[in-house]
Order: sequence, then structure tokens, then C-alpha cells
Amino acid sequence: MSKTVQVDLSWTCVDWHPDETWRKTLLPRLVDAGASERDMTRSVYVVRLAGSFTIAYPVGDSPTVYVGEGSFGTRIQSHKSWAHDLEELVGEFSFQVCVATPRIKNQPNTYLDCEAAILKRFGERFGSAPLWNKQFERRRFDHHEYSTRKIDYVIGKRSGAKYHWALQPLKSSPFYDSYRKTHV
Repeated sequence: MSKTVQVDLSWTCVDWHPDETWRKTLLPRLVDAGASERDMTRSVYVVRLAGSFTIAYPVGDSPTVYVGEGSFGTRIQSHKSWAHDLEELVGEFSFQVCVATPRIKNQPNTYLDCEAAILKRFGERFGSAPLWNKQFERRRFDHHEYSTRKIDYVIGKRSGAKYHWALQPLKSSPFYDSYRKTHV
């Protein structure tokens, strides 16, 4: 049995609008906030609603709409389409993206395990995967431990936040199938 390893999660969070470009807008803002461009090739990230909206999940409300992993610059470009679709449904607003680059020596796939751990915690707290995640991922390193407090920071409501609406897609929404697919 492997020895338990604590994996550090240091989040860099910035606002994001789907019209922004990676190189000219988002990357410089992330670097200014302390992220390393080189390290973002193996990152885990959370896309959240920024503003007064949350999503009504089966067991609570959260502004989180997606948890992902990989090369953040490439991946965030692929999210523009559904982000625009969501924006069209509820009016113009921005998102927040939070990026972490978890590292453990000789374990280059720690970021993959971290995504699975975040999705697992999300499912435990809210009764499903985030709105645009279509499945839960499989943990790769059960001996890796992540701070519940640091995961909850990016998936839950934050202290002092003033949310006015909790949205839930209906059957006619293009988000409905994705929303219902992972309910536990």
C-alpha cells in the first residue's frame, strides 16, 4: 500500500468572458495573478458563474459549471461554445476560472487524479457532476489526498457572495441532458 501524499492545491482565479482570447487577454491576467504558463499544460481548472447566479443541483446550489483538466489554454478555447449558449439563455455575464497545477514528484498524471477528486467531492456535496461535465472521472492515485477546504473553495459558494438566482435547466434546454446525466 502506498504512503499517503498530501497534494498542494494553489488556485489562481480570474474573471473570464467567452469572447476573450487566450494569448492576448486570459493568459496575461492569469500570469499577473501568479500562475505559470509553463505549468498550465498539466492543470486542473474550474469554470464558475461570476455574479448573482448559481446552478440548482439536486442537493444544493453552486456557481460551478465545469471541472476540467489538461492544457488550460487549449481547453478553455473549447468551452467558448457552451459558455456562449449559457450566456444567451440568462443574459450577458462573465465567468470565473480557477486554475491549479498540482504536482507530485515522479507522478506526472497527478492533475488527472485531482480532477477526479474534485468531481467526486462535487458529487458528494451537490448530488451530481457540474452542469457541463458529462461523467465522473476515475481516481488514479487513491493515496493522494487533497484539502477539502481548498476544493470546496472552488466548487462552492464563497463567504460573502450574494446570489439572487439558482438556475435549473428544463427538458427544452440544450443543457438538460448534460445536467441530468450524472445525478446520483
